Order: sequence, then structure tokens, then C-alpha cells
Amino acid sequence: MLRGPRPFSSGTCPTNCRRWRSAHIRVAPRATTKVSAAPAAQDAALTLTMADALALTERIRQLKDSLPGLKADSVGVQRMPGDVGERVGLVAARDIRDREVVMTIPEKLAVTSVDAEAHPVVGPLAAECSELTAMTLWLLAERALGAASQYAGLLATLPEATLSPLLWEDSELRELLEGSPMLAEARTRREALRQQWAALEPKLRADPGRFPPDVFSERAFLRAFSVVVSHSLFLPSANCFALLPLASAMGRTGNGNGCDLDFDPQLNAVVVTAGRPYRSGSELLLNDGRPNGELLLATGGVQEGNMSDFLDWSAGLVPADKYYLMKAQVLESLGFGPQERFPVFADRMPIQLLAYLRLSRVADPALLAKVSFETDVELSQMNEYEILQILMGDCRERLAAYTKSYEEDVKIAQQPGLSPKERLAVRLRLGEKRIINATMEAVRRRLAPIRGIPTKAGQLADPNSDLKEIFDTIEALPSAPLRLLEGLVSWAKGEQDPDWGKKPGGQKPGGRR
Repeated sequence: MLRGPRPFSSGTCPTNCRRWRSAHIRVAPRATTKVSAAPAAQDAALTLTMADALALTERIRQLKDSLPGLKADSVGVQRMPGDVGERVGLVAARDIRDREVVMTIPEKLAVTSVDAEAHPVVGPLAAECSELTAMTLWLLAERALGAASQYAGLLATLPEATLSPLLWEDSELRELLEGSPMLAEARTRREALRQQWAALEPKLRADPGRFPPDVFSERAFLRAFSVVVSHSLFLPSANCFALLPLASAMGRTGNGNGCDLDFDPQLNAVVVTAGRPYRSGSELLLNDGRPNGELLLATGGVQEGNMSDFLDWSAGLVPADKYYLMKAQVLESLGFGPQERFPVFADRMPIQLLAYLRLSRVADPALLAKVSFETDVELSQMNEYEILQILMGDCRERLAAYTKSYEEDVKIAQQPGLSPKERLAVRLRLGEKRIINATMEAVRRRLAPIRGIPTKAGQLADPNSDLKEIFDTIEALPSAPLRLLEGLVSWAKGEQDPDWGKKPGGQKPGGRR
């Protein structure tokens, strides 16, 4: 069911969706060991062979043909190559027009936290948990029923686990993600998930007859959670997550050329709509604007050529600045704080980052009136030179954090014998380094003509040069920057996926919502 404790509302996923992390978690140090062969064997079990893919294709087709009320005549199921191993995707069974409805899934076929709370085994416990944790308990209970489960067809199309770093050992994280911002993020979220299990375990162990230890174990919980996070889809109009037959098997794209999905209250169904025309045989993908780091954590995969891939770039006021309070007030009036993070892509950056850096380093308070977060306005030539140097230094510091160079990772990515985790990790690192290198090269081009100044008159070598030379495209974010940036960074950091910060019983630990 879709109608749950959350009210129906229109709009996009709320920016106050609960964070994946708990602020008071302390990560315990672990012994540093070389990745063993046992995890490698487990990784291989999570990848599909040709036979596995053919069998899964048939199971999805059977599910498609057997569900009452499901309308998906224009959708086909096809085996295709994946990032690691094979995969199964949905394709257009015929030519599809722009904005045409390609799939309609009745509400009764959707699985949400409401179904978990109504479950005869895990219902009371699920009612105390966060949304996706409740769905994880539901998945464990239904898997234990096997063929007796009324959802056996749907369960047969879901994997046992994903390749998300949430399931990696710390030695694997350290070896494969060193230098990546996802290393700290994966550790924090993984420990938050384990803390969630620690809060559940006493209640599960208190009733072993109801919750058999071999079914409700920590390993099973972590693996089931990775599946729920990967395959549940957020429905903005219903303001909830749902596991959906067929739709949950669709691939994702951050290029804005896929399909849109939402709940239609008039039809009382989830509707998948084509975002562009599709030729027969083309893969149907869901639009998903998350960067690759977030996709890897949430789904266990990355997208090649993901136009939504970006890195967070930090900016802040200088505490020792004698104009600190004045600048903080200016920022507050614009909806910003003394510390902010902005998305930087391989080919563009938000004007807000440039404006923030200009303001934070300007030495003449009279120039504060010139600050604009909506248009690209230089405050002074010396100020411009300083912020470019800051950006260049940030790029160098980020690249120095990696243990391998970009060229070394390119060679690693070409090796045929990589394990699934190694292949995913090197693709992630290469994507991050492309963004850093592109930013560094763009800043270097801008710095080249002005590095030798200033002259006595304070003029730069090219005083009329436009900062837009930094990138071929500088993305101008619309007005109300706080709301947009909060939503963008919230999505990037996982705040709009599962709730990790809420303890059973409705209490939240020290983390922010």
C-alpha cells in the first residue's frame, strides 16, 4: 500500500528527508588486512552469469504477465551487459512517443512501510522503525516464507544483496577508495547501519520463536537493507518509498533522458512516463540525478558518462577576517551560512560558489554591495586572482589524497581480471579525477594570462577577461539559492534515501534530520 503515516503531498522529494547517518557515531578502528579470497568469491556470487541473466529475464517476464491490473504492454525484458557481469533491463517493446505512459502499476502491487507495519511477524517492530528499515524487516520475513509468500514472484526478481560499499570490509574500503570522499561517507553510513542493527537486535533476540536467529541475523539484515535501498523508488506525490514490480528493475540515468515515475492519485496507481521518444528495443531507464558516488553507495553500481556526476566543493568565511560578522550577515540575508558546500561538475560549476569565494576573500567592505549570487560579477581583479588560486590549491590537495594517479587508474581499469568491487571502485575514482582535472585545467587557463601581475596601477594583464572562461558552461542556478542548494546537496549526500538517524520508538539520535 502507498497510503502510510506520511501525508500525500505534491512536489519533489522533501529536503528534510532523514539523513543516512548519525552524527554521534564513532567508527572503531579495525585491523588492516589484505582483502582475502573469500570476499572475492562472495562478490562473484553477486554478479550475473549468462545463465543467471536468462533465468532472471524469464522470472521478470512471468511476473509481468501474472500481475492483475499491471499495464506494461509496451515494455519488454531483455538480458544485456552490465558494469560487472550481466544484467537484465526493460526495453521498449514498440516505438514510444514523448510523454507516453509506458507502465501503470496499481497501488495494491506496491510494497511500502505500510505493508511492513501490517505484517503479522514484523509489524509491531516495523512500526517503531524508520521507513526503509521497516521494509528491510518485511523483506527478511517474506524471504523466510519462500514459495509460500504472496510476494514470491516479486522476491524472485530481487538480488540477495548488492555490491554497495555498505557491505565492504574496512580493509576493502581503505584499499579501493583511498582518496575518494566516498571512503569517509561509506564508513559513516555503514557504521550507522550497524548501529541500527544493534538497536534492533535485543528485541529480535528476546523472541527467537518469532524472529529465528538464522533469518534475522546481522549479515542478513545488512544484505537485505542494501537490496531495499537499491530497488525502492521514491514517489514524490505519495511522499514515500516503494518496492514496485518491474519498475524496481529499471536501470537509472543521470542524463535526464530517461523516464519519470510517480504516484497518480486519480488512477490510484504508480505511472511511468517516457521523458523522450523511444525506438523499439531501446532500454527504458529512470531519471536519477544522483552523482556516481551516491549511486555506488545506494545501488552498488556507477553510470558511465553520468552528466549528474559531481563533487562537493567546500567554501567558508575566514574566522580571522575582521569583516567576518559583516560578511556573515550578508550571506545570511542571501540564505547561506558561514560554511557551505557546492556541486562542481566536470564541465560547469554554480555561480554561487564563485560568488561565495569572492565575498569570503574580499578585503574592501565597499565591494560587498557588488556581490551577486545570481549573475557573474567580479568584485575586483586581485580578488579574482585570489579565488582562482584557492580553487587551484583545492584541486591539487584533492588529487594528492589518492594513492594512484589518473594514468595509473586508467591502466588498472583496462585490466581484464579485476574483481567486481575493484572495477566499480576504479570507475568511481576515474570519474572523480576527471572532475578535478577538468576544474584544474579550466582554472589554469584562466590564471595563465594574469599570473605575472599585478602592475603598479593594480591592473591585471587582461582586466576585461570574463570569469566564464573558467568553464565552457557556468551553471547559473535560479533564485532562492538556499532551497535549491539544500535540495541538491541533500540528494547528493543521501538525505533523500533511507532514514538512518531515527531510533526505534521514534527517537532520533544527535544527527540532523
